[in-house]
Amino acid sequence: LANMRVPPAPLTARSAAIAPLTAWLLANGARLDGVKASWLGHGMGVGVVATRDLPKGHVAATVPRALLLTVDSAAHDDPQLGALLEVLSAEGVLQDEHNGYDESTGVLALQLLAAAAAQQRGDVSRFGPYVRTLPSSVDTPLLWPRVLRETLLAGTSLLTDVRELRAASAAELRRLRRSLRRG
Repeated sequence: LANMRVPPAPLTARSAAIAPLTAWLLANGARLDGVKASWLGHGMGVGVVATRDLPKGHVAATVPRALLLTVDSAAHDDPQLGALLEVLSAEGVLQDEHNGYDESTGVLALQLLAAAAAQQRGDVSRFGPYVRTLPSSVDTPLLWPRVLRETLLAGTSLLTDVRELRAASAAELRRLRRSLRRG
């Protein structure tokens, strides 16, 4: 890996967001030593690449807890989100042991969605510089049109898996909507 070089990717809105992300990280106490955020290209997004050879055990980056999406920061940063999280937690909506995620995963997902929604509305979000580096879409068989999914995945076990995941996702969305209406 030491000799692996990442070719430069074309400039996009996501890659243009890297400088503000780096500035935000550094201004808020992050430390980068021998690494930088870099646009790795479509399908890979933003990643961290070494800018020089790093010795074994070298601490290349530190990020203050205040810059992390955490269960604690979700309720603290946004009182409205905090109230919603209380309702959803009481309903058990934020966890799904069958699919292997606990309540903290659900809380973090909602916090990220709230930050992305604030960004889309043009509101100021503490995590705006990070959100602007995220992909605006994700290419996954779960989101493909039915005809494309059925055609390309026909005869594979993936088609069954995708059908099951779509059904589970739809059930989860219905459960979430019910909880929101009651809350």
